[in-house]
Formats: sequence, C-alpha cells, structure tokens
Amino acid sequence: MSPVRFTHKPGWTTGVGVAHACPGVSVDRCARVTTWATNSTWSDCADCLPRRTAAALPPDGIAIQLSLVREIPLTAKETTTWPLRVRAADVVSPFEGLPGRIGVYRLFAQVKRYEVYALVLFGRSKPTASQLAAVNTTLRTARLP
Repeated sequence: MSPVRFTHKPGWTTGVGVAHACPGVSVDRCARVTTWATNSTWSDCADCLPRRTAAALPPDGIAIQLSLVREIPLTAKETTTWPLRVRAADVVSPFEGLPGRIGVYRLFAQVKRYEVYALVLFGRSKPTASQLAAVNTTLRTARLP
C-alpha cells in the first residue's frame, strides 16, 4: 500500500510510516499507511495521536497527519474530494487531551477507493489566515497513490 506523498517545501519536514494491517484483522481485510508533514518538529510515531508534537508546536506551528486506509468493506460514512480543504470553522479546541492552545482539524471520510483519516494540528486554538493558507497549499500539493 502506498502512502500520500507531500511535495517538498522549504521549512517543512515529512515522514512516512510503514504500511501494516489494521489492528486485529488481516492485511487483506484492512491495511493502513500514514504520512506526516510539519513546519515544526515531529516527535511521535507516524500512527499515534501526536501528543509530543502538539505540546512542542509554536504558535505558528502546523502538523499534518494523513492515514490512508484500504478496508473491505469501507466503514467511512462521509465522502469527500481530494485535495482536502481545511476551514477555520472546522478547527476545534480542546481535543482528546491535547493542550487547549492547540487547534485541531479532524476528518474521517472516503476519498476515491480509500478511507482517509486526516488530523491537522495548529499551534493556536484558532489558526491564522496564513496558517490556513499554508495547510491548504500543502494539502493541494499532496498526492494520493
């Protein structure tokens, strides 16, 4: 299974986890691979909730985590298009024990033949216009396999 590929941008680092079976099932039933990109420092495993990364995000920091899942049958109830687009109204805080200063965009939806789990962390509870522009530019250049 191939991951999402981010285009290299100055000031950003990216990483890719290892494709693997979803917990408790065979790889034929469900497979997953996660990719991340940040303008700060990534300090967590590819697949986990990035708590250490979030804790270290500066106010202008951004961290994006995208997991592609190939599951039979599909379980995502929502369908969306690629590239994903993050709007300020979709950012929440607090989120699942992360610091209250961190804004989070989260999505689980079907995109083409995949299920996509997207998590975008911002270093402030309400992202600035420039942070939203940076995230959406990064997502626009990210390529599905």
